[in-house]
Amino acid sequence: MTKYLGLDLGGTNIKVAVIEKIDNKWQVIKKDDQATEAEGGPAHVVSRLAKLAKDNLAEFPDLAGVGVAVPGVFNAKDGTIVLFPNLPGPWKGFQALAPVADAVKLPTALINDARAFTLAEAIMGAAHGKKTVACYVIGTGVGGGIVIDGKIHMGSTGGAGEIAHQIVKVDGPLCGCGSRGCAETLTNSAAIAKLAGTKTSEEAYKKAVAGDAQALAAFKEVGYWISIALTNVMVVLAPDTIIIGGGVAQSGDILLNEIRKEMAKQSNIYPESAINIVPATLGFYAGAIGAALNGAITAGAQLSLMSTT
Repeated sequence: MTKYLGLDLGGTNIKVAVIEKIDNKWQVIKKDDQATEAEGGPAHVVSRLAKLAKDNLAEFPDLAGVGVAVPGVFNAKDGTIVLFPNLPGPWKGFQALAPVADAVKLPTALINDARAFTLAEAIMGAAHGKKTVACYVIGTGVGGGIVIDGKIHMGSTGGAGEIAHQIVKVDGPLCGCGSRGCAETLTNSAAIAKLAGTKTSEEAYKKAVAGDAQALAAFKEVGYWISIALTNVMVVLAPDTIIIGGGVAQSGDILLNEIRKEMAKQSNIYPESAINIVPATLGFYAGAIGAALNGAITAGAQLSLMSTT
């Protein structure tokens, strides 16, 4: 059976997944993680990615493609890094693709980690079998992605799907992207914790479950801002399913119910029955699984009955 490798580069860990299609269904046959050792700088980190790829090729000689999910913006034409906001070192302009491809001599591709997460959830997770899928992933930053007919939508810029960089509050807080009032600044884990008066968003969720008024108000406000962003997505794309990912989103329905309630209030252009918001299901390795699926696309595999690649 032909297999595909996914590597998900994070600030702390590199997650590894190997997938193959068995009886016309994609399955994960290996999961692993290794320390990123980000303090070693770009050359060291990329050499670790290359070694992991080579080691997995030795373990699975029938690997046919490799995907690498990265936490930022890259040049799709040449595989160099444009911006890695959460990894130390001089990453701008650094070549991250070629060393991995050279190590395995296989079709190899980069993908943004949020787009990889979206692809995984659309093909193998919470939105399996759906034609149009949108994803909103809450963490230190807020990632997003769009899948249409089984394929990740990249657009003319190669960077489509940044749902959280919609401006939802005119003259709002300054975002890391340079704009003001992006949904990310109002809905990331730091915003949740600040509104709830806690150190972390996970602590905020626990206090909300316990009935703490400030924490409940925090999730209500965050849900409101997310609902504006996702209402815009509904009007433009009308996705079958909207997936909410990230630690807090996996903790329960407090946030998801706020989003559903606010979107229902705004459902003038679309019917309320069209709102289908669900939590992500693949967990810690979703990015690596999505990277592997992107590696399969690069190698020419057909991901689903809907896709042509």
